[in-house]
Amino acid sequence: MNRAPASASPPRFVTPSHEVHDDWVRDGLATGFIATFAMTVSMAAAYAVANTFGDASGNVIARWFAALSSNEMTDNVGDIFAFGMILNLIMGLVWALLYARLAEPRLEGPGWRKGALFSLIPWALSILVFFPIAGIGVLGTGIDAGILPVLGNLILHLVFGIVLGTLYAMEVGNGANQSRHDLQANSNSVRTSALGMLAGAALGFIGGWLVAPGMDNIANQPVIAFAGALSGAAIGMLIGSLLGLKVDDERA
Repeated sequence: MNRAPASASPPRFVTPSHEVHDDWVRDGLATGFIATFAMTVSMAAAYAVANTFGDASGNVIARWFAALSSNEMTDNVGDIFAFGMILNLIMGLVWALLYARLAEPRLEGPGWRKGALFSLIPWALSILVFFPIAGIGVLGTGIDAGILPVLGNLILHLVFGIVLGTLYAMEVGNGANQSRHDLQANSNSVRTSALGMLAGAALGFIGGWLVAPGMDNIANQPVIAFAGALSGAAIGMLIGSLLGLKVDDERA
């Protein structure tokens, strides 16, 4: 007797379309926090590259890098550094919630693609609205850095979107296909990772700010505090993830 072929299980990290995840707020905030952190680390790395290879008297590319690392926006960062970091985090979480509630259920395909497509919205707003507000002109034309402001900003937002979409799809997929215990374990791991990252970033920022006066020959106080926040967040995320898994193992 022939049996009807079993329906194929959905591919991993591909979330159901047109359905809003039950825990979209919690998972959106957790994955949004991690995605914002990934974007911030990428931003710091991009600035380091531009600062290293930039040369105001070099070739065209070197001059572009120099203009990208030293302009009206970067020169004013030190004055509003803490506020800028807080605003960046808040906006990252807001975009993550919008993705989880409105965009993700309506987009098709794997999570990374959904996130990448969604990231084009904040990218467009950034180069068309935020850049002029920051004083560097629409598309960053006011700093004479060629296509680097637009291209670099696109890469940063793609990092945010791909990380957000991938992690959120993992959470939704786990919720649909895993047991209650596995779902709880994954949720706890994501939650403790986010909490550990937040606590580590705060402690790292405070520690960097306190030790910065003795390291003024290396960088100014806001930059050292920022480096401390990034280091603390990475360590906190690792510790939080391990603690989340340990707690679930003890409960099992």
